[in-house]
Amino acid sequence: MTLIRLLSAIPPFSSLNDAQLASVVTCCRQHDFAAGEAIYQQNTPAHKLYIIIEGLVSLDDVVPDTPAMISFERRGPKEIFGGASLLGFKAYSLTANCLEPTSVIEIDIPCLEEIFAQHPEVGLRIMAEVATIYFKRYDRAKQRLYNVFREIPVRLICR
Repeated sequence: MTLIRLLSAIPPFSSLNDAQLASVVTCCRQHDFAAGEAIYQQNTPAHKLYIIIEGLVSLDDVVPDTPAMISFERRGPKEIFGGASLLGFKAYSLTANCLEPTSVIEIDIPCLEEIFAQHPEVGLRIMAEVATIYFKRYDRAKQRLYNVFREIPVRLICR
């Protein structure tokens, strides 16, 4: 399957026309990772956005001064991650670890930003979709946090 066809089925790129997709594909390449391999490490420079074609990725927070990691979320096929690079944060906030053999589309953000500068409508469409994706994730995370606090007796919270 071609990269254009893959992108056309996945938000935030599914709203683009063929010409717009063709320009975005110039910033993309497919990359395969083995199970257990890290795609990127927390606090390293963020220059790429990723879309999973096949596989499963765990997004983990490394606990300082310990070997422990907290797994926040998992991403599977047709999901994006590494959004820090596109949202103005120039360092990844989590570590992305492959839980199984994983194939991704790697999108070079400086290249994509050049397309946004030349074709603002492409940037507007993509960023509107990315904002929607990340707001839904925020909403799910907030709900999970509320569920944790429901387990704590009210008198402990009110002190």
